[in-house]
Order: sequence, then C-alpha cells, then structure tokens
Amino acid sequence: MRKLISVILAIVISLSVLCLISACNKETKENLTTTRSSLATELNQQIINNENDVGGGDLSLTKYRRIYCNIPRPFSNLVDLFEFQDWYEDVIKNDPNKTEIMPMKLFIQEFNISREDFDRANLEWAKIIIKGFKGKPMMDPQDFANQETDEVYNADIIYTFDDEIINDYYLSHEYPYLYELEFEQAVADGTYQTRTTDWVDVEQMEAEIIAKYGEVEISNETTIPPYEITTTEKSTTETTE
Repeated sequence: MRKLISVILAIVISLSVLCLISACNKETKENLTTTRSSLATELNQQIINNENDVGGGDLSLTKYRRIYCNIPRPFSNLVDLFEFQDWYEDVIKNDPNKTEIMPMKLFIQEFNISREDFDRANLEWAKIIIKGFKGKPMMDPQDFANQETDEVYNADIIYTFDDEIINDYYLSHEYPYLYELEFEQAVADGTYQTRTTDWVDVEQMEAEIIAKYGEVEISNETTIPPYEITTTEKSTTETTE
C-alpha cells in the first residue's frame, strides 16, 4: 500500500513539475514577444523622430540640405527594422569618417536596395510631404531654408554612387529667406520671384513608376524578426508533449 501511495505521489509531483515548466516556457515566450513588440514601437518612434530632425542650428548655415542626412520611413521600412537600427547606429552615428558620404547612398549599398524599390519609396515619401507636412514636393529647393522639408530624393543623382556628384548636388543654397512666410510676403509685394522650378507632380511620378515597373507595390510594412524557439526550449517542449 505504501509503495502504491509513493508511486502515485511521484506521478503527481512529476506532472506538477512538467506543468510548471510548460507554464514558464509559455510565459517566457509571451514576455519575449511583448519585449520585441515594445522594441519595434520604440525603434519606429526613433525613425519618425529622425525624419523630423533638422540637425539643429540655423538651417541656412548647414552644409548639406536636411534630406542628405535623413533616411525617411518609407525607405527604412524596406528592410528589417532591427537590422536597420543596428546599422544606422553603428555606421552612421559612430563613424565620423563617413560624414562626407550620403547616408542614403550607404543605406542602398548596405541593403542592396533596387532602383524600383527606391523609386516606389520615394513616391511614398512625396505623398507624406503632401498629406503629412501639407507641403508641395520638389527637388533642389532654392527659395527659403525650411522649404527643404518638402524635398524628395533625386534618384538619378544618388544612383551614380559618385560622392562628388552627390555632395555637390545636395549642398545647401544661399537662401534669400529662412521661412515660407517671409518668402510669400516678398513674392506678394513683388520684391522677389521664386527660383525653385523643379516641382514634383506626384500623379505623374506615380504614372511613370507604374509604366516602368508595373502596378505591383513594394512591401511597406515594418518587418519584425519572428520569434525563434531556442534549443533548450525545444527540448523542454518535446519533453512535455
């Protein structure tokens, strides 16, 4: 009788331990998933902040236009979010020797961004300028410093991969005005005539992209690496089954 009770107790204890292990594994997976989700949200916010960062100081005195240093979200969304953040921190922020190389050029080379994906992301960026910034997309702003907010990328220039050509193109101009209001007042009273001529027609831009590449759109969703079960967890899971 005592042996039977001992056997029953051993079985009960074993089952309890297995249930506890299973519960711990489940909790660990849920915690990891929650942590990854939180990280993804944080990194997304950092990318958004980077898009709106003007680099500090007087915009008219910066060496390169603000688009030179930024990698807006439609482009960063082309690659894995965590890989992008690691690359951005390691290569862009921590390597002072590459300050004279356009970050977007390095990004294209690092992640093998095709011209098609770049053009489609540039179209999305132009739409953000209209819908999000309430601006008018353009290339090569000439009139006022904060007009740079509405600039889209010149893919023909960037895809030369020639640093001299790229850097020369993206040098800041001697803007006659700092803000749009000053510019509009000068135009209204006839003391200034706009110099910016390279406006971007988004509908035409989209039509050209469809004609060139077809209507298949890029995947513009943030990629979060899937949770991978470890060898230890796998063996434990198999034991519990």
